[in-house]
Amino acid sequence: MKKPSILSTVFYSEKGVIFQRYFLGITLWLFLAGCGYVIEGSNPVLPNEARTLALLPIQNQTFNAGLETDLSEQLNLLLRANSSVIIAPSGIADLQLNITLLNLKTSSSGLSNEQISSGVKAIIQGQAILEDKRTGLKVWEESALEVKLTESVGNETNLVSSFSLSGSIRELIKLFALKIYERLFTTF
Repeated sequence: MKKPSILSTVFYSEKGVIFQRYFLGITLWLFLAGCGYVIEGSNPVLPNEARTLALLPIQNQTFNAGLETDLSEQLNLLLRANSSVIIAPSGIADLQLNITLLNLKTSSSGLSNEQISSGVKAIIQGQAILEDKRTGLKVWEESALEVKLTESVGNETNLVSSFSLSGSIRELIKLFALKIYERLFTTF
């Protein structure tokens, strides 16, 4: 009887390892799929098994023009990146999102000395209402949404150019849009 060579033993053991990894991978995938686990970064679904969402024109009650346009643009980018959401006109959408910007405070208007000294650059406040148009009921309402843009005290300067201030406000709007997006999929 002929002995197996070392090369054939290595070949068969590599095949066995590959098969074991493949088998364990499939088993793990089936286990996770069976328990409802969702991989982070996947596309979350809308509440109440809705498929379509209407983003109503954003109301701006601050004295800063253009905030509503920037917020609408940021929300549209986030929502269009989610393949489980279809943005539709308000007349045919399952859900309707209504947002109102209430207040904007910056270091030049509205922030207290304590907030400024603690590194707060800007604060935006607003409210959001998500309504199910199929039932006429509110899915959620948040009347006190607030986002603060902060930076470390060591990096803050007292003289802020209008360019960096508008950049700060843009960053604040991005954070506000992200907060609304997260609430849209987790607060129902």
